[in-house]
Amino acid sequence: MDTARNEKLAGLDLDLVLLDRDGVLNRNLDQGVRHWSDWEWLPGARRAVRMLAESGTRTMVVTNQSNVGRGVLTHAELNAIHCCMIDGLRPACFSLDDIFACPHTPDDGCPCRKPRPGLLHAALKRARARPDRTLLIGDQQSDMAAAQAAGCWSIHVQSGKGAPPEGTGPTHLGSARDLLSAVRSLT
Repeated sequence: MDTARNEKLAGLDLDLVLLDRDGVLNRNLDQGVRHWSDWEWLPGARRAVRMLAESGTRTMVVTNQSNVGRGVLTHAELNAIHCCMIDGLRPACFSLDDIFACPHTPDDGCPCRKPRPGLLHAALKRARARPDRTLLIGDQQSDMAAAQAAGCWSIHVQSGKGAPPEGTGPTHLGSARDLLSAVRSLT
């Protein structure tokens, strides 16, 4: 990230950080995480979440999970994966404030599926946070588009499958190698 953007990041007074899941916290698999045994934490992800917690920043996950809409994964199976994810954060002495998942496929036209901002609006409402004091960290163009549509800041991480975003708006703060690098740039 360039110096001007690092200065802008350090000056942000954030109430809420929203994290995409796949490609940010865990390895982004072509078929998605279908069972907890598929989950693989990305290096530094748990440490980054702990750093956010220690800074007093609320942290939530916003994730598209179309395997539910495709019938590959049930809601109960997705919830079990998320419970294991939360358990995996306990050694880092932290738990997420909430998890928002859109179970719909891209063809469903759901308003909560990123790049639409519905998941972000739900998280903002739950946290009673302002968009201009909220940052989304994601690995896909759809994450950046959802953040822009919701009026939130965004950082792209290169640890997932998504290429660096194109045509980002004024609330996009650049790219970082991974979640830990992104979080470190906030301090």
